[in-house]
Amino acid sequence: MRMTERELRLLCNRFFDAYQDRRIDELRAIYAPNCVIWTNVFGVERSGHDNLVALPASYARARRRTYDDRVINMFDQGLMIQYTLSGVHHTGHRGALSVCIVALCKEGLITRIDEYMDTSKFPEWRGPGYHEDG
Repeated sequence: MRMTERELRLLCNRFFDAYQDRRIDELRAIYAPNCVIWTNVFGVERSGHDNLVALPASYARARRRTYDDRVINMFDQGLMIQYTLSGVHHTGHRGALSVCIVALCKEGLITRIDEYMDTSKFPEWRGPGYHEDG
């Protein structure tokens, strides 16, 4: 059954609020059991489960992350979200990335995510003196 625009918008905001608040259990409830996530950063598909397992390490890289300036556009099978990922790193550096996600949704769950980031902006996001291991 096709989700309504209101249902899609609520699911989208629930998804981003859970990511922002680091509520992995909420994200687990939002992902369909067979959810697939692809990002241009890694260029490979991985399961929603594998994405959730990787989140604590991702969260540890910044003190705070927010998902700002959300622009949500719906289509028959899902939504496209453009937003700014803003972060405060452990060094105090503040960075931002522009991101676009296309999400397929069915029966109140996200079944697929394709995420696109401008990787040329990573040095500005990370800030001076960034090291992958710290």
